[in-house]
Amino acid sequence: MVAQEQSVLIVHPDPVLRAGLVAALSPRQIVAVSSRDDAARTLAERVPDVVLADAMEARRFIRDLDRLAPRALRVFLCPKSQTEAMRELVDVAAEGHEFHTVDPTIPVEEMTRSLGELMRQRSSRRVPTVGLEASFTVDGQQLHTRCLNVGNEGFLLRLPVDAPIERLPPGTRLFDFRLERAGQVILRAGGGFVRHIGLERTREDAFFRVGVQIERAGASIGYVELATLDDIVRVLAVLRRALRQHAVLQCSLVQGVRTQEELTATLVEDGEHYHPELRCSLPQHWSPNRGDVVRVAFDLSGKSYSGWASVLRIEDGGMVLSVPRSLSMYHRRNSARFRAGEEQPFAISFVSPITGERLEHPVMDLNAVGLSFVYDAAREVLPVGLAIHDFTLVLPDGMRAPCSAEVRDNAPLLDHTAGGMARPFRCGVRLLHVQPEARQAVTNAFVQARCPQVWDGSNEPFRNIWEIVRTVRHVYPDYPFEDGPHLDVLEDTHRKLAAASDEIARSFVYRDGLQLIGHASGVRTYSRTWMLQHLMVLPSVRRGESISRDLSALSVDYAESLEDVNYVRVYWRIQNKWPDRVFGWIARSMHLDGLTSLRTLNYMRLPLSEAPRPRRGLLPVRPAVEADLQWIEGYLRSRGEVVRLMADDLVASEARMPTIGARFANYGLKRERSIFVVDGEHGPLAIALAEDATRGLSWPEMNNAFCFIVPDPLHPQAAAAREALAARCIELAWEQGKPSALALVQDDEVEALISMGFAWFGRVCEHTFHRSTARTWQMLMAAVFERLQTRSVRLSQQEEEDAAA
Repeated sequence: MVAQEQSVLIVHPDPVLRAGLVAALSPRQIVAVSSRDDAARTLAERVPDVVLADAMEARRFIRDLDRLAPRALRVFLCPKSQTEAMRELVDVAAEGHEFHTVDPTIPVEEMTRSLGELMRQRSSRRVPTVGLEASFTVDGQQLHTRCLNVGNEGFLLRLPVDAPIERLPPGTRLFDFRLERAGQVILRAGGGFVRHIGLERTREDAFFRVGVQIERAGASIGYVELATLDDIVRVLAVLRRALRQHAVLQCSLVQGVRTQEELTATLVEDGEHYHPELRCSLPQHWSPNRGDVVRVAFDLSGKSYSGWASVLRIEDGGMVLSVPRSLSMYHRRNSARFRAGEEQPFAISFVSPITGERLEHPVMDLNAVGLSFVYDAAREVLPVGLAIHDFTLVLPDGMRAPCSAEVRDNAPLLDHTAGGMARPFRCGVRLLHVQPEARQAVTNAFVQARCPQVWDGSNEPFRNIWEIVRTVRHVYPDYPFEDGPHLDVLEDTHRKLAAASDEIARSFVYRDGLQLIGHASGVRTYSRTWMLQHLMVLPSVRRGESISRDLSALSVDYAESLEDVNYVRVYWRIQNKWPDRVFGWIARSMHLDGLTSLRTLNYMRLPLSEAPRPRRGLLPVRPAVEADLQWIEGYLRSRGEVVRLMADDLVASEARMPTIGARFANYGLKRERSIFVVDGEHGPLAIALAEDATRGLSWPEMNNAFCFIVPDPLHPQAAAAREALAARCIELAWEQGKPSALALVQDDEVEALISMGFAWFGRVCEHTFHRSTARTWQMLMAAVFERLQTRSVRLSQQEEEDAAA
């Protein structure tokens, strides 16, 4: 079915091709232009749903789309005969940009069908439904919702804004799925998977649209088929990224010996006509022959990919495979695991619930919430879904940490380290009820395995870290570079954080020998939110950008390893061009309604050298009561701001931060929130959220700022209400002994605060993302730095050529 309202922008210099595309894509709303400049002017006026463009200027045009139409579906027209254009498209796709390609030289009927499938983006017709109710279970909770339409493979559901959308990231498995009409069950399925989430807003309401795919027969827990990549450009880009991270492919013959082996592999892209090939080492347990069909599989960013390749030829010490024409993409896991090294061996011991036999095995890989090990399927039985209550994790120092576990996956394994086993299988389990000491041991081992040059910064003297701040010249308004009492405040907080649990805060330092050259830290800014902060690297250090990447990636990995952290938050100043380009592009690229949020705020500061003067004629301000907390939660839900609601502890029960406040108080630290209200005719006219934290938790003191919630900014008294609330927040900051009053406000609130004496310190971006999207963040971060590295190599080659000339 064609969406009549779907809009398309065609950008191509060939008028004949433009006319053919217009005819092929009618009756959509189509605008056709001949150049990138004309396209930029069109995009500034209206953002289309789909953009079709010539591949010759793909890299430059993508920059325009990232800025002007980040959500548009992108399709580049590239004939297979244009080798250089194809190379460039693969480079761009490997850098993390998402787009599709179509060959414009194919017959018109085939091109029309290909474009139609891309724009439709679903494999079967959807039928709208009325009066159809759906129910399913996720994480032990049963949810009921409306069904909007039904297809052969799935459903579109309407979830209210108060639904626990954070439990439904794409890839989540749903159990006991049912459809009912008037109390009668008309469909029942064992389960399904969330495919996509979108936020829908109307004048009267806001709700989430959740696409669900019914589980296919034989699908295992944690193995969710998400999509098929049949675009050769995207296939090559995924292969390149995967093999650059881990030069290994899992290969097995389709016929004959089907045992899977891990073979070292490289993607060979040399050659005049650009026909990439896969060069692999020879398998040990089966002999390949020319023409054999081989199944290849690999993991990348929490997903698994598999496809079919043929053996082109056998060479000395290896074989050459064709590149798969398509790749099936599956959801595997969201958390990064690491292999336990010989210097930090982990093991497990448990009593089989089936046989009662005690079993012990070394751990293959693990993280804070799961692990895998090898067992002999010829004598041990560990089916998927098995609950193991008597499960013990043996730490490298010999300590035994009792917990429980659930088998999530198992599969045959051929590995020389599994000697003596008749049928070696790999078993993946999820750990439950893990003791803090055991989780911390796993996390520390993970940090060392992830980057050996990174050390625990809590053991580093604070003055050594502050020297990096002085060298880098990062400006923190409350903490000048010069020595003074303010540094004693920071040093005292540094000591308290070092003595606190690593689940409160974690600091990392990067060393080159004895020299300290980099620092990053993170803090639990809300009960289930981890904030990355204080990222800096000495400017004179070579590989400074890669060190920044390692520190950032490790900080996200660490936050992801904390089982009770649901959200990760990153701040950066828009005026700092490098972080704004990197983190801004990542935030826009990984946008997902209900799971990510990107906000732009203004950082305002008022020094408090003396008590604030009382202001006359202000509107009355009162402390919030329970009804106001309920109103805040309902207001944010009605606007679809679920990420802010959950990540900022703005649900009514957590609005005053009782959970995180008690947790911080155990270590002599403070985390609170005061809430003030100015009443209107039919509810709050404006609300101020004034946060209070131990000074030095965040050097920009983001945790000590206030902000406003104004339901109707156009109300005649909205400005007066903000002024009264700001005056009360200034008084509160003085009463708390703070050196300044800080605010994080919207653009239209800046002028009023400046008139009250505040200084504007620039705009900051606040990017918050759910832990289920952390693998995507990591993948995009790696893609950004691959792009920077490629650009650096090109510049070096150009300099060498210029010098030779």
